[in-house]
Amino acid sequence: MKTLGVLLCLLTATAAAVPAAVPAAAPVPAAVPAAASVLGPAAVPGPASAYAHVFYVSITRVKWNVDVARLDVSVRIFTDDLEEAIVAKGGPRLRLWTGQAHADRDRHVSDYLASRLAFRVNGVDRQLTYAGMEDALDATACLVQITGVDRVETIEVENRILIEMFDTQANVMRFEIGGERKYVNLSKKTVTGTVRFGS
Repeated sequence: MKTLGVLLCLLTATAAAVPAAVPAAAPVPAAVPAAASVLGPAAVPGPASAYAHVFYVSITRVKWNVDVARLDVSVRIFTDDLEEAIVAKGGPRLRLWTGQAHADRDRHVSDYLASRLAFRVNGVDRQLTYAGMEDALDATACLVQITGVDRVETIEVENRILIEMFDTQANVMRFEIGGERKYVNLSKKTVTGTVRFGS
């Protein structure tokens, strides 16, 4: 059962979640197929699962690394929820962070993120590049990048992580762009949001 302490850990332990570069141990980044348009329609599967927890939340941190013109994105998801969502899509049980972890776990996590998360930067749909994942207590920090970002005026995001699983799922977005910090709270009722910078 998820506790308030674990939720607070998800909310506060983000300083090390997005490294300046991909860790040496991370797999070579691979292109993630572009998700559906940020503004386009997308089907939401049936009713929420009976999988019972106290909190249903993901925390996504988006940080602009101006030196290399890149957005570094860390998506923290409770590991058991992530695994249940992949199984619900027809994937295998990944058994993340155990001695029996699935050999192809990175591909399944990458595919899941590509199907649930999309970004439009300065009005242009952008491709996500998967950069690995890290163990974060009861959560998994999934790392993706958007390269070639030499300026940031607007970011539109569509975040459907876990909303097909849980009616009360909350997807908190935290942006750190050029010294500005902004937040967007998304849910099953509101899956898209826009933030503007430098104005």
